[in-house]
Amino acid sequence: MNQPLTPPHTRAHTLTEFKSGSFRLGNIRESGIVCGKFVRNVSGCLSAHWGKLLSPQHVVHVRADGAERAVQFSTKYLGFTVQSQQKAGLQGSENRRTVTPHTMKKPDSTNQSLKKVKALLCLSGSNYGRREKRITPLSHPGVPLVGLLLLAVFPFGASIKQSVPRVKLSHRELLQAGSVSLFLGPSDGLHSHSLLLDEERGRLLLGARDHIYLLDPDNLSKAPKKIHWPAPRDRVEMCELAGKNANLECANFIRVLHNFNRTHVYACGTGAFSPTCAFIEISGHRESGVFQLRSNTEESGRLKCPFDPMQPFTSVLADQFLYVGTSSDFLGKDTAFTRSLGPPPDQHYIRTDISEDYWINEARFISAHPIADTYNPDDDKIYFFFREVSWEGNDKSILSRVARVCKNDVGGLRSLTNKWTTFLKARLVCSIPGPDGVDTHFDELQDVFLLPTRDEKNPIVYAIFTTSSSIFRGSAVCVYSMADIRAVFNGPYAHKEGPDHRWVEYEGRIPYPRPGTCPSKTYDPRIKTTKDFPDEVVGFIRVHPLMHRSVYPLTGRPVFTRVRVDYTLTHIVVDRVMADDGQYEVMFLGTDVGSVLKVVSITQENWSTEEVVLEELQVFQSQTPILSMKMSSKQQQLYVGSSDGLAQVSLSRCHLYGQACAECCLARDPYCAWDGLTCSRYIPASKRRARRQDIKNGDPANQCWDTEDSFGVGRVEEKVLFGVQSNSTFLECIPKSQQAQIRWYLQRPGSERREEVQPDDRVVPTERGLLIRSLQPSDVGVYVCVAQEHTHFTHTLLRLTLQLVTHGQLDRKPKPSESPAAETHHAAEARQRYKDYLRVMSSPFRSLEEYCDSLWLDRKHSRVRGRGLGAGKWKHIQEMKKNRNRRHHREKEEKRGREERGRVVRTAQQ
Repeated sequence: MNQPLTPPHTRAHTLTEFKSGSFRLGNIRESGIVCGKFVRNVSGCLSAHWGKLLSPQHVVHVRADGAERAVQFSTKYLGFTVQSQQKAGLQGSENRRTVTPHTMKKPDSTNQSLKKVKALLCLSGSNYGRREKRITPLSHPGVPLVGLLLLAVFPFGASIKQSVPRVKLSHRELLQAGSVSLFLGPSDGLHSHSLLLDEERGRLLLGARDHIYLLDPDNLSKAPKKIHWPAPRDRVEMCELAGKNANLECANFIRVLHNFNRTHVYACGTGAFSPTCAFIEISGHRESGVFQLRSNTEESGRLKCPFDPMQPFTSVLADQFLYVGTSSDFLGKDTAFTRSLGPPPDQHYIRTDISEDYWINEARFISAHPIADTYNPDDDKIYFFFREVSWEGNDKSILSRVARVCKNDVGGLRSLTNKWTTFLKARLVCSIPGPDGVDTHFDELQDVFLLPTRDEKNPIVYAIFTTSSSIFRGSAVCVYSMADIRAVFNGPYAHKEGPDHRWVEYEGRIPYPRPGTCPSKTYDPRIKTTKDFPDEVVGFIRVHPLMHRSVYPLTGRPVFTRVRVDYTLTHIVVDRVMADDGQYEVMFLGTDVGSVLKVVSITQENWSTEEVVLEELQVFQSQTPILSMKMSSKQQQLYVGSSDGLAQVSLSRCHLYGQACAECCLARDPYCAWDGLTCSRYIPASKRRARRQDIKNGDPANQCWDTEDSFGVGRVEEKVLFGVQSNSTFLECIPKSQQAQIRWYLQRPGSERREEVQPDDRVVPTERGLLIRSLQPSDVGVYVCVAQEHTHFTHTLLRLTLQLVTHGQLDRKPKPSESPAAETHHAAEARQRYKDYLRVMSSPFRSLEEYCDSLWLDRKHSRVRGRGLGAGKWKHIQEMKKNRNRRHHREKEEKRGREERGRVVRTAQQ
């Protein structure tokens, strides 16, 4: 049934790694040829026999000296998988690695893959494989860096088209627009926290460090109610003695908040690495109602709440049963999915089996959801998502999973007592097909959001994945259907003969009833509960919890990807929005730098998808990772949590797109439409009004009548700029849209024809404008800055008149009326202007206007400082100054009079 990892082999190759970090390929014998050169030259040595090296199931012996491991080439993204198996019975340790191409379908594509693998053989290892030992690069000076070579051979970046955000708003701009309000919480930050949004009762609960806050979901700036729930002092001291951080770990971080009924909330906290749970009574109005902790209900939170406040976990409360995926011990080694609570007398504690090789191994749980499979309530299940460590022989990898259990599972009778007997799991795949049939995988699941549909049994599953590779950083969003997930669970099972074998398809007899089926009188009257399952069924599911087939995305590829960026996607919420030309799903994606991306995936007529990044919002002032996200479709608000606090962000900012129909149409925001006067919130209504919106194409030429030609005057801003001859001059022009392409046109004096400015070594276009390095008389004229968007639509942003100041005008002789004091004043003024210029160049402001505004505000504050002293006190100070001046003047007059009298007396004596 199973096949061992290592196939028979006929050739022997040894790759020895020296402790110095350099590699030498020794004793590679292929048809009598011996290569003893450094690895960086091995491709030339093996080029004549490359076809043989790539034959399927070709074995390469890799010997490791001492504690150092042999180099392992990460060729996952280039079409080859490196597998390994320990070979016992030899002195020291010897690994056997099998290089097997994923696809050998196209002969013409083989040469391209060979070049990629040859390039990889010249590289050192980079923290791959098991035992986490990093290999240093080649010490030879002629060897290029690993990252640069990978950029040259890695085809991933070239195959992905990424759109930039059309609008990028800073935290300051969001505050000015009134689009965000903040709850900062305690002075030391929120750190690990939890959110409970109850739209029906109009309340928002925030669980933080030693506190639970009751907030107003309409306005976070209102003073909240709070409950102080610290960890006992003895537990805090024990936590600190165990070496944990006093501020970030040894406290009661509230991680679980669930509505238990209309008047009570079930809450759990880490309790300084001693989890504790209790009920919170909450009733009445938010200001005058009851909000208190029922201390007499406190109980142990083990297997209900994680020990570590930063450990990923999930929980869901369904029918008063609490389903939790978390760790069960202090060290976080044993991870399990459990069920607890429940109405008496049906309180059945149950968990997954402790079996790292088959069930769950070092899992990081993401989310859990109760979903009905059929109209029979006995068939209701809990679906949960997680990522775990998987071993294929001796190769360690991280894979994403979707698993399910039956709600009415009470465990087995003789085997799997108090353990799940309906637990099944399958792999979630999120990958991009490559040009050679090679998939680029995003392996690590980060977040899951279920978008409801009209059929409650079939929500749409949105999931965020990241790469597990240390070569590059990337994120992707994949979409799955529940029908595909159920089809995989109804398919063949996977079979594994032992820990050193691979998972293969099970081809034996499947017992009755089918393992994973929920017990129900409808299906079989003899099987009322899981304790009635035959021993054969329980024994089968104990070693066959994995399904052979994987779950693939609906479109066969991600709907949104981010690579070559300085952030990673971490959280997702999705809103279904009705627009004038159809229905769209808008994704709000949180990042690890405190920003939120607003993205819509548009399906065109040829069924191709287009990803459009509408906005990038810097929700928090500092770049802290986003820890939680909740959305209120009723309030049209997004609640974003980080260690800095909790932010309330509006789902739309239509008024910021512009004051013209064309600008509103180009935004392609399903929330916004042009109503004839402004760009405002689109509200579907039975009566059709004069609203213009084009999400699918974003073409204002078909929707708006005010689309002027590129050089129309309209509302164009006009400026005059003076430049010094032979000096550098910068023409600033920043479009609102980052997706617009800027073109510059020049109309010279005395000419009616406008010419497009062609860049060269002297004229350099930048993201913020046009830089003329050495200004010449031929550069004088009227410059027109034009933004081009949507291939053909153009819009004039700026008309700038550039005038030349020649050297003769600067070097002219001063007039006689000009005194040396005036020259000194002019020189000081020039120095001050130069300082202002340097300050502008190094300031964080996006434009010169912002800097001038800030400078004006500072000077304004300095001018009005005296006014705050009060009229009486200020008048008193002025009178004191006048008296002081009169006294000094009187003293000078008296001194001058004495001197004159002395001169008169001396003259008389002579």
